[in-house]
Amino acid sequence: KTFVDGAVKNGVPEAKAGEIFDLMEKFAEYGFNKSHAAAYALVAYHTAYLKANHPTAFLAASMSLDLDKTEKLAGHMQECARLGIAVLPPDVNRSGAEFVLETQADGKVAIRFALGAVKRVGVAAMKDLVKARDAGGPFTSLSDFAGRVDPKLINKMQLENLAKAGAFESMDANRARVVQGTEAILRAAQEAAERRLNPTRDMFGAESAPPPLRLPEAQDWPMLERLTYEAEAVGFHLSAHPLDTYRKALGKLGVVSSAQIAERARGGAARMKLAGTVVGIKNGRTKTGNRMAWVRFSDAQGSYEATFFSEALARAGDHLVEGNAVLLTAEIRVDGETVRITAQEAEPLEKAAQGIATGIKLWLEQTAAIGSIRTLLDREGRGRGRVVLVPVTGPGQEVEIALPGGFNVSPRLMQAMKVLPGVAEVQEL
Repeated sequence: KTFVDGAVKNGVPEAKAGEIFDLMEKFAEYGFNKSHAAAYALVAYHTAYLKANHPTAFLAASMSLDLDKTEKLAGHMQECARLGIAVLPPDVNRSGAEFVLETQADGKVAIRFALGAVKRVGVAAMKDLVKARDAGGPFTSLSDFAGRVDPKLINKMQLENLAKAGAFESMDANRARVVQGTEAILRAAQEAAERRLNPTRDMFGAESAPPPLRLPEAQDWPMLERLTYEAEAVGFHLSAHPLDTYRKALGKLGVVSSAQIAERARGGAARMKLAGTVVGIKNGRTKTGNRMAWVRFSDAQGSYEATFFSEALARAGDHLVEGNAVLLTAEIRVDGETVRITAQEAEPLEKAAQGIATGIKLWLEQTAAIGSIRTLLDREGRGRGRVVLVPVTGPGQEVEIALPGGFNVSPRLMQAMKVLPGVAEVQEL
């Protein structure tokens, strides 16, 4: 009353004075004194200067500060993509325990992903690993790696997650084989540690060489499975995005990318088809007590959040699980600067993409691939898609063999076909 009365005496309308006082009252709930505000302003200026003039180093430092915070790291990754800064995958021969800068062949400076940012490996253990590497130079093979790391400081889970994240690809590109061989690597590391304590010599006085490391034979994962394991180990996708596999299907389904949602909404579109992998779910209740959820999705261009009210949440069933690729039908509403997305329907993207492709053509280098192809086709079942085999019979010679009947052709099937031994190329028809 005192404020409003004084303002009215100074010629300010009573309603406007009340509005101003409400703003002041709200600010007073969290207002800085002058010395506090000055310190914040200075820090804000320093960090703005660093980001503007040294963005790569600034973001690498920011990512190291948020090493164990997956959501914040994902935000930093998106900012790197926006600024055109490359983030290279983790590599036991190049990464630090924290994020480091690396100059590429073209002279551009990139950020190398931190080993310590891989889930469930521990920063302290990764510092010891980096120390062992730096002491003897880059690891030349998995056998060399096993011979130099301390088996007391690394375990099976750490090795598996590093392999799933792609950290051993400079020594073995087959991630599935490395994951299945983690026990063999640990045994070799233990034997190497014992030899260092009790070196054995042969009859000529030379130290006996360690036995060669034998990993189990395993077919590498298809791309979708590889990306799923990668996201499991890191918290988000590094080398590619699962939706890249569905690129043609997304176009045919009329899906709007996350980068275009706001533009389309302001242009008048109120209902859209969206797609994304589930990266986070927050459950809640409406004022009437009904279930609801806020679900964050990511696609190749960024991320967005959709609200699911009780009916849509019930229809979505078990599809809303972290890592799942989902196709959404959503209502879009623009509220000032905010774009609100309300989900109406959700279904697995794999199911929606089935039948979109008219067929696939497979170029075969070896007839041994036929058995594996048949197994995959039997697993996926019948559908409307055509499958054409093209065995390469000689230089410049090809014969097309159309398999009888229709098959359930999907992006997942095409990815699985690509990694089969003997399959040279896979093309969507």
